[in-house]
Amino acid sequence: MRERYKEGSLRTAKNILSVIEKAKDNDELILVFPHRSVDGDCVGSSSGIVSIVRSLGVDAYVAIPEELPENMGFLGIDEYLIQPDSVSEKATELNSKGTVNGKKPGAVIATDISESSRMGICGAIFESVDTKIIIDHHASVTTRSDNMWIDPDSSSASEMVFYVAEQVSLLTGKDLKDVLAPNAVKAVLAGIVTDTGRFTFTNTHPETLETAGALMDLGGNISEVCYNLFDRKSKPKFRLSAKARSEVKFYCDDKFALTVVPYEQFKEFGAGPDGVDDVVSAMRDIDGVELAIVLRELENGDVRGNIRSQEYFDCCKFAEGFGGGGHVRAAGFNAKGDINEIANEVIKRVQDIL
Repeated sequence: MRERYKEGSLRTAKNILSVIEKAKDNDELILVFPHRSVDGDCVGSSSGIVSIVRSLGVDAYVAIPEELPENMGFLGIDEYLIQPDSVSEKATELNSKGTVNGKKPGAVIATDISESSRMGICGAIFESVDTKIIIDHHASVTTRSDNMWIDPDSSSASEMVFYVAEQVSLLTGKDLKDVLAPNAVKAVLAGIVTDTGRFTFTNTHPETLETAGALMDLGGNISEVCYNLFDRKSKPKFRLSAKARSEVKFYCDDKFALTVVPYEQFKEFGAGPDGVDDVVSAMRDIDGVELAIVLRELENGDVRGNIRSQEYFDCCKFAEGFGGGGHVRAAGFNAKGDINEIANEVIKRVQDIL
């Protein structure tokens, strides 16, 4: 284990073991919270925590605010997920106070997120529980406490969770393969692969590759993960992606690429909300483009913005101006309003910067 991870992962592992013991004593469960507009990292890291907690005999679930994207179905983590009944008829066990099958949460753990305002409809449940643990790698997190492990230099929250699992293994004497179940191994690997862009982004460090190797030793399959997350596409998704790419417009001397995808196009092609997930990175890779933004209209009328940059544009700072956040080279936001009006505001703000 690399030295810089030891203090944070050990402290977090001890915190988790402490809340597990209290949950056992009080016959409680533990809920884990990702952010809304879920991605591979928040799903992978939260699944890893659920596996850790369950391996020690306490019920745990990922309180997910929406349906799992289609391209993550291969992870096989349905047993970990639970949703408010307003999201899915299959998950009516989770009520507004976080009670599942008669058990209340003794603690809540957030991964890849620290603000309940970005947890969607599950945020109120997170806030209602006093004991909180946070594992995050976003530089925008300004608060710190003993129950928080924030490491902006880490590739992903999933990588951080792997080190927590290692510490739990050492502290309890359990084999790591028993702490991280096979589906959790796959999910944690998917989280790292997602946030490093298949190990091509600048947040890929030597220890990131070591972590991926350790997950492969536990049965993780990088080829399977990469194919399902990045390459496999349904016909509707393929056609919608092509449509979105064909309508890209360029601004600021072609340094800024933007495409707008109204909800009607999702309906026209029969694609799910993740139907244009691959578009923003492809736009950023166009010669001469520094900044790429995809605006998509969701079924509820909200607008989701995905932002990627090449060398110098601060995506996180820009996303924060719309109530979002993320990283310097990759960020996102959700906004309310007409998608074309939001697009005009985005263009104006980018032009002021570029």
